[in-house]
Amino acid sequence: MDDRVWKNASIALGVFCALLIGVAGALMILGGKGGSSAPTSSPQASDLANASTIPGETALASGSASGSQSPTGTPAPTPTQGLVSPATITFNSLALDASSDSSGTARTFTFTSDGAGAVTFAVTKISAGGTAKMCAKVDTGAYNCYVGGASKLPSFPKGKADGPHNTWTVSLVGYGSSKPTVDVTFTWPAASPKMQLSHGRFQGSSTSGVSEALNGFSATFKPRVAGLINVQAEWTVVTSDASMTLLDVTTPPSVTVDQRQYPGATYINPAFTANVDPTKTYQVKLRNQSADSGSPDLTALIAFP
Repeated sequence: MDDRVWKNASIALGVFCALLIGVAGALMILGGKGGSSAPTSSPQASDLANASTIPGETALASGSASGSQSPTGTPAPTPTQGLVSPATITFNSLALDASSDSSGTARTFTFTSDGAGAVTFAVTKISAGGTAKMCAKVDTGAYNCYVGGASKLPSFPKGKADGPHNTWTVSLVGYGSSKPTVDVTFTWPAASPKMQLSHGRFQGSSTSGVSEALNGFSATFKPRVAGLINVQAEWTVVTSDASMTLLDVTTPPSVTVDQRQYPGATYINPAFTANVDPTKTYQVKLRNQSADSGSPDLTALIAFP
C-alpha cells in the first residue's frame, strides 16, 4: 500500500473519531437536561426539631394529610406569636385501643416547645381496671415507655426543653388487651401553643353501643392571654355530619360559647375559631353525629393563645 492510501485512511479514521466524540457529547447534554438526577436525601427528624410548626401541620391545613379532598375555604388565622410561658391542655375521656388489637392504633400527640422549661405529660385519670402504655420521645431521640394503671398512672413528670425549639411526640395505647378510657394532660413552654392529635377515633355515637369516648375528642384548656382558638380536623373513610362546640367550663354548669355544624364533611372547613378569655377555662369538643361506619381515623390540630 503506497503513502497516498495510508494518508487517505488516516484522514477517514480521524473524521470517524470526531463524529463519535460529537455524538457522545450531545448525548451527555441531552441526558443532563432530560434524564433522572441522583436522589437527594430526605428531610431528617432533626430538621423538624428546629421548625416553628408541628410536623404534619401543613398537610392538615390543606386537607391532604390523609388523602382527603383539599379544603376550599379561607384558612383561619394562626394565633399571634406571644411571649413564652407554660401552656396546658387536657384531653378528657379519650378511649384507647388495645395494643393486642391488630387493627388498633396508638393515639399520638405532637407539640413543639419554645425555649427552655419544664415539659410534663401524664395520664391523670383512667377507667377502672384499665392499664395504659405511654411512650415519649423528644426530637430524634429514642422512645421511652411507661406502663401503669390506677395505682400508678403512666407519667413523665421531669421532661426539660432546652430550646430554642424541641419537638415532642407522645403515644398512648391500652396495654395488652386493656381498652381503657383516660384523661391525659400536657404542659410545655410555648409562644403560640399547638397540639396535634393523630390516629384519634371518630366513631358515630348515634349508633347504639358506640361509646362517646370513641367519638372525636374533648380538650380542656385555659388561655394565657386573650385571643383566638383555632381548631382544624379531618378524618378518613367516611363523610359525616360533624359538630364543634366550645364550652365555658370555668364553673359548673358549663355554658355553650359557640357551636358549628359541618354537614356531609370529611374535614372541618372553615377551621373553627372563637375568641377566648384568659380569666376562663374552656373545653372544645368535636363529635361525629352520623351513624358509626368504617372506623374513621381522626387527625386534629388545636392552637390556642
